[in-house]
Amino acid sequence: MNNRRDFLTSAAGGVTTALSARRVLGANDRLTGAFIGVGTMGTENLKVALEQGVRAGAVCDVYQPHLERAAALARRQGSTPKEVRDFREILADRSIDFVCIATPDHWHPYMMVEACKAGKDVYVEKPACVAVEEGRKMVAAARKYNRVVQAGTWQRSGDHFQRACEMVRTGVLGKVTACKTWMYQNLPQAGIGNPTESRPPAGLDWDLWLGPAPERPFQPNRFGVYPNAYSYFRYFWDYAGGILTDSGIHMIDIAHMALGDVMPGGVAAFGGKLWLRDDSETPDTMMVAYEYPGFLCSWGHRTNNMENANRVMAVTFHGDKGTLYVDRALFRLTGEKDSGLKAMEVKRGVDGHPMHWTNFLDCVRTRKRPNSDIETCVRSTTACLLGNAALRSKLRLDWDDRTNTVLQPEAAPYLRRDYRAPWKLEV
Repeated sequence: MNNRRDFLTSAAGGVTTALSARRVLGANDRLTGAFIGVGTMGTENLKVALEQGVRAGAVCDVYQPHLERAAALARRQGSTPKEVRDFREILADRSIDFVCIATPDHWHPYMMVEACKAGKDVYVEKPACVAVEEGRKMVAAARKYNRVVQAGTWQRSGDHFQRACEMVRTGVLGKVTACKTWMYQNLPQAGIGNPTESRPPAGLDWDLWLGPAPERPFQPNRFGVYPNAYSYFRYFWDYAGGILTDSGIHMIDIAHMALGDVMPGGVAAFGGKLWLRDDSETPDTMMVAYEYPGFLCSWGHRTNNMENANRVMAVTFHGDKGTLYVDRALFRLTGEKDSGLKAMEVKRGVDGHPMHWTNFLDCVRTRKRPNSDIETCVRSTTACLLGNAALRSKLRLDWDDRTNTVLQPEAAPYLRRDYRAPWKLEV
């Protein structure tokens, strides 16, 4: 990943080159997509894409019930998708214009890089990766193979988020020296429980689900597919980074969007399992302090107190002229005394998620950089991963954005991961 100056320079030059052997689509062409990972979020992406005229050429999942459900949904919308268990079959299919990757997080880097190498554009869910070193390779692949890669940090396409960030950038709040991001929940202390290892359910290819992650026996919570719940894989270090990378990335990404997509120079964190009595590994309570050039930012989450049932996840910007609060429903501006700023509240207009898909599909046709280009998501993901690394290493970390590493070698084990054979992340 390049530094900030290189990022701005590269973002201005998104042109199609001979690196891509595939045609540039005309404005009236119907796009054909393949959807890899069709659990809860993957199904939502499929629905939105179908509503925008995409033809579902294939659906892919290692779990047969998910595969059948997605195929039925696509058929109801007029598509006749192939039902595929192994994503490599999709990458070899030249009729596919783009892939949507909504697998568990530990699969995102490998699938995205291989899709780019296969000449396909990509919509990949957040977070971009599980280890810092993977993100740099994801950006390199998108650039090397000249692919449009939109990340699933869809708030960047939300109208009220865009307006709020513009207010910060244009100085409405004055000089912003601090921002706060958070997510609060009130969960039963039993959490996700403590199931024992068992045989995989019928229709699940457990070995392919694990992929590059360490080999281990099936355990229900690590797979984590239950009715009316997002998969619990996100609470285990082998596959994800817990609440910070799952939800925190959305709010930290908005802080980045508003304040120039810069990276923190220093990171410190505290937290642990202070409430839940389940087998999850990631912290249920956490505070992270980030030192950025010219401002500070914090992330906090807890799982035993919601404070305000209508405001679960949000970001607040603090400037010398005023304070701006933003969540998924609205933004609220409050002026400092004698600042001359008038208080205002603006509610969300259109849903940002469908608009994010509109932006992605437009960029596939025009070859422009999308709203959540993979490089912005890698930077926001890296900030989250550094928070986790600071917590796990019990160190204050100093990030070098030029070399994409920290100055504390003791933290290195938390910035990388080994891939299980035969998987290799190679650009």
